[in-house]
Amino acid sequence: MRHVLLRVAASQGLSRLPGRVSAGWLSFALDGRSAGSYRPGPQECRGNRMRLGCTLLAPQSLAELEAMCETFDIYGLSAILAPKTLADFTEDEAHTYGERARALGLVIGETGLWENFLTDDADLRADRIARFRRLLRNADIAGIRSANTLVGTKHVSDRPLFPHAYNFTRECRAEFREVVLRILDGLDLKTVKYGIEPWFTTFFYQPEDIKEFIVSVGHPRFGVHMDQANMISHPYFFRTTELIDKTFALLADDVVSVHVKDLQWEGAHFGLRWNEVYIGEGTMDLATYLRHVSRLDPDMTCYCEHFAEERDYAVNFARLHHIARGAGTSFLPRKPAA
Repeated sequence: MRHVLLRVAASQGLSRLPGRVSAGWLSFALDGRSAGSYRPGPQECRGNRMRLGCTLLAPQSLAELEAMCETFDIYGLSAILAPKTLADFTEDEAHTYGERARALGLVIGETGLWENFLTDDADLRADRIARFRRLLRNADIAGIRSANTLVGTKHVSDRPLFPHAYNFTRECRAEFREVVLRILDGLDLKTVKYGIEPWFTTFFYQPEDIKEFIVSVGHPRFGVHMDQANMISHPYFFRTTELIDKTFALLADDVVSVHVKDLQWEGAHFGLRWNEVYIGEGTMDLATYLRHVSRLDPDMTCYCEHFAEERDYAVNFARLHHIARGAGTSFLPRKPAA
């Protein structure tokens, strides 16, 4: 088997891998370790830790779960997403999938329904709430850590990320609070928590407003699906350390899962435009971010997203392992049950 050896540290500035790299064909070494499955060194096994995954390497069946384990080990991953069809699983299927993932040393950190819960179509809203409640129940049976949504929008497109003036009002907060309480009403959830992902086209954007809303809901299984890059505002673009510290001072107890990405300001664009870039090439103080995340709990799941090819994720994985090690923490490797 041909291996492409990736020796990545943030200081090396590698932006992409040469050629096509498919699952199982890439090994990487950090600080001169031999190629092969990633394992943390002795210095990385001390202190608090977390788990790494991505949206691309996401098994959709028991067979794929087994087949992807070699790839997870190559990249030092132990977090996965739930199958996209989880809401349609029977209770037995959900239980079996969750049990098998745990036996393989994997933590299922997230599932979600990314539709518009602020629609004025009463039937459509009721259908979305019912489907998400079904998803929450199956996620709880499977032992999944979080099930997530966005706030949504009043925009006529019904596309949940679209801006609208109403999205920032006190009336919107009150209306969406009722949606959240309706979703959670009567559910006896033992493992899963319901998280809202921050987004800059709604009131659920800055840490103070997010905390205020979580307190107003007042439910022990409700919190924030942490994506710090989504919370960067114009005043904080070059002050992300300050923003991260403030965010975790307010919201550390409310985090249900984590996304990790980096942003770069595109100066040539006429107007405000921020692009997602490789880890380490943008404005995020990722060492501070990972230090805070690592203090939450050892099974906190962290996901990279929004790249189309495995080789791009490989760059991000290697850089995150390097940054975590420099911050005095690490991502836990997969450890199957004996």
